[in-house]
Amino acid sequence: MSTTALLTALAILIPQVMPKIVIPPASFTLASHVPIMIAMLISPLAAVVVSLGSALGFLISGLPIEITFRAATHVIFALIGSTFLWKHREYTHGVKFQVFNVVIALIHTLAETAIVYLLLTVGFTHLDGRNLGSLLLILSVGGFIHSLIDFNIAMFIARAVNKVYPLAIFKNDK
Repeated sequence: MSTTALLTALAILIPQVMPKIVIPPASFTLASHVPIMIAMLISPLAAVVVSLGSALGFLISGLPIEITFRAATHVIFALIGSTFLWKHREYTHGVKFQVFNVVIALIHTLAETAIVYLLLTVGFTHLDGRNLGSLLLILSVGGFIHSLIDFNIAMFIARAVNKVYPLAIFKNDK
């Protein structure tokens, strides 16, 4: 529980202090997914709680509201990914991890792109007049790459932490 609380605190803090590139409705905040992805290695509940904390962090960060909506969709990939990892722990290593990372990045990107598409098509006023295709391209390609990088950072940190504070998902590591 305390690890989840610390990860949630980081998830709230990161959108406020880390460097970012903002091209509404897209934003790419350095390491913003890392606490969520580490939480995915703890439990599905931890992943959901940290994802909700991240959405709160984006809400209070002062960024445009559609970025908060995008952050709220992280619950989807976090829950799916964490549930899968708890059933298939072998996907935390090597090539299998990278395959898992690509699939999770796709789910992550599709969820974010879907919410932005919904907001744009229902006439979110401050997004009116934007080129839908270019926005979705920036979101999808940029978001996919961002997700891949952040999960590799998360796994690096989780493995380092595991040496001092063993995580259950790595219990069979030697």
